[in-house]
Amino acid sequence: MKRFFGVAMAALVLVSAVSAYSAQDIVGSAHFETLKKEGKIQNNKFKGANTAYSLMPSTELSRKIVSSGKNDIAEPSLVGENLYLIPRDKISINRASEILRSISKMQGMKYYSHGKGKWMELYRDAYCISGPESTTKVADRTSGSANGQVQYCLLNDNSLGKTNYKVVYSQTENEIAMSLVNTTPVSFGPIKAVKPDNLQINLVLTLCDDYAVVYMTVKSKFLSVGVLETRMQNSLTARLTAIYDWFLMELKA
Repeated sequence: MKRFFGVAMAALVLVSAVSAYSAQDIVGSAHFETLKKEGKIQNNKFKGANTAYSLMPSTELSRKIVSSGKNDIAEPSLVGENLYLIPRDKISINRASEILRSISKMQGMKYYSHGKGKWMELYRDAYCISGPESTTKVADRTSGSANGQVQYCLLNDNSLGKTNYKVVYSQTENEIAMSLVNTTPVSFGPIKAVKPDNLQINLVLTLCDDYAVVYMTVKSKFLSVGVLETRMQNSLTARLTAIYDWFLMELKA
């Protein structure tokens, strides 16, 4: 009995040691100091650049989303990363999990249009659908753990038109991740700029002892023709910021 008690206590100490970490532990000292001052670090790499993820926190779900098969886009046109540091007051994994699955609440969210130089509505319509190529609206599924859950959604983007996405979720005690991959083409005006499976947007929230860390990525291969290339770069990187701002607003609501 004494031996069993000793082993159990040792295991408990080990689990506690593993689960207790600071934001600095997972992002590194240099990034942590910048995040404390600025709140955000952004890194965008364009066609032909080294596409390694340089801002990725050292966490289970961050590694999972950037190493999944769907992220293996050959010769991407863009790899973008945003890293955020926010106070963890009143943030819970369950609440964050519920928000990220509330696709319908993304309708009407705002973004800054670089082309028009003003704030505009990003998603005119946003709702879950019954399958990868469907337009049949279904309810958001927000109850219970998100781990392993898959939803499909339609986002009617102000610049990129109507696009369907597969949304895959992962959840642990301290992390929640959402990964979107387009299942239909993405258009810029009349041009089909992105083929299916060639746009991926990821978000991971990690609760640390002192802060919450949000890591976002966008990876895409799109038609690179004249001014369209610059517009696609601006549009996709702006969407990371818009989704984060929406997520943070919902957390504070």
